[in-house]
Amino acid sequence: MGTAAEQRAEEQQAIEDERLAFERRHRAFMTVTKQFAPHGDGAPLDADLKELDAADADWKAKNAVVERIAEEIRTGKRR
Repeated sequence: MGTAAEQRAEEQQAIEDERLAFERRHRAFMTVTKQFAPHGDGAPLDADLKELDAADADWKAKNAVVERIAEEIRTGKRR
């Protein structure tokens, strides 16, 4: 653990990274779901499904960092 200022910077970066990953995941989800009725033919493109999987994995990784930091705050390991 670094100084309090370094910890705040890490926390802010983790939250921003998680937010951006969530937005990416949301966009990918919307792209896939728009390909179903009544807007599409029900056959999402493989590339769109792969992007959704990648975006979901990225969000889970970024969210795990936020959860780790939150647990450190709850347990008093962070100032």
